[in-house]
Amino acid sequence: MLFPWLTVAGNVEFGPRLASVPAAERRQTVARYLDLVGLGAHAGKFPAQLSGGMKQRVAIARALANSPAIILMDEPFGALDAQTREILQDELSRIQRLEHKTILFVTHSIREAVYLADRVVVMTSAPGRIKQVFEIALVGPRDRFTPEFTRYESEITRLVKEEVAKVHE
Repeated sequence: MLFPWLTVAGNVEFGPRLASVPAAERRQTVARYLDLVGLGAHAGKFPAQLSGGMKQRVAIARALANSPAIILMDEPFGALDAQTREILQDELSRIQRLEHKTILFVTHSIREAVYLADRVVVMTSAPGRIKQVFEIALVGPRDRFTPEFTRYESEITRLVKEEVAKVHE
């Protein structure tokens, strides 16, 4: 959630400001990450002036500006339309390759998980325990329409359906 009273730049700068990062360094950090997410020209806008996808890009820039070891993302693209969701998946994948950050990404979309993850963890229904971990061995930019991608997606879907069936027994 972005702070509605702060501009895009103010939202990205928030963490470094709290950490007492010097102003010149904060400006460089804000410019770097807004450019990285393609929003450099929107630094002076407020969240109410942005689309849902733009808000998610600001949130990513804000997280990166804090130099975290791990970024936690819980269904960040869930409320977006399908086209924007795929665009942001591509963007997040590109950013992860550039920044080399570990991202823990929670999603109910199996396709999204296979597209973004190096590892997909399938959880049991109740209690929530690890059922199986898949190492996703797809190299380079991922193509959602390759047989290998479809194989991972199908196997994970089968396991998830097993868990759903248990709930309805």
